[in-house]
Amino acid sequence: MSPFSFSNFAYFDTNIILEIAKDKSLWNELYTFLGQNDLTMGLSTGQIAEIADAKKLHQSLVGLFLSVPTALLKVWDEIINEETESHPNRRTKTLMMYPLNAILAENNGIDKLFAFLSSNNLAKARSQQKILATQMYPRHKQLKKNFPPSKTGKYEKEQASLFADVLVMQMLANINQRFLIDMKQDIPLLQLEVFTSIRTYAYVIFYKYYLGNREPSRTSDFGDLGHLFYLPYCKLIVMERDLCTILNQIKKNQEVLNNSIIKNIEFLKKWDY
Repeated sequence: MSPFSFSNFAYFDTNIILEIAKDKSLWNELYTFLGQNDLTMGLSTGQIAEIADAKKLHQSLVGLFLSVPTALLKVWDEIINEETESHPNRRTKTLMMYPLNAILAENNGIDKLFAFLSSNNLAKARSQQKILATQMYPRHKQLKKNFPPSKTGKYEKEQASLFADVLVMQMLANINQRFLIDMKQDIPLLQLEVFTSIRTYAYVIFYKYYLGNREPSRTSDFGDLGHLFYLPYCKLIVMERDLCTILNQIKKNQEVLNNSIIKNIEFLKKWDY
């Protein structure tokens, strides 16, 4: 099957993408792997903003993105809106917003992609991303007490589903309040389980910061959270070790990642799918 079918996605952590870009010997291996498994490397808009900082690698990144099947993915709130539109059924639309390989057919397409990575607009988006990251720590400190621990005085994994329900309702109230108003008369028919993007986001927060009793770092954790909305819709997820461990714990205990294979950076040595 063609590696350019753009139907199934592999999602790599931004730092892992940068490591691949640095080592051209991995490009052929990645191309072969993606082709053999009918996978496309998916890039979120948040990752593109993060990549703006890696100026010395922009040329290599452009080469990588155009050497293997690569697609820019929809923004996360569009995915949530599609989940809302599909309710009470699961979302089935593609994650893809634009196939980056199509740039090869455009006039000066490669130069345009390189220029975009170095553009002022993308630099501004990255600056805004960093500002939002600084707000995560105080926001977490403020909100954690709103979800109390179990009767034992500790958080238990049995609370994870309720925590996810609460976050789904909160995010829908912010993003698509009309949907909740329309459902008000039929609340028993509300299927919160179909919002797998938000639930994955919620479970990582709960497992890491509530069950794990950890605090968000001042900046870096924000970038990790931005990836999470895409993961339940990706066949392969390759993340740094800590997040990989958390995601596999979630997969073991919850249902949102049942269709995903989760690996850490060692995957680039073994290609064990």
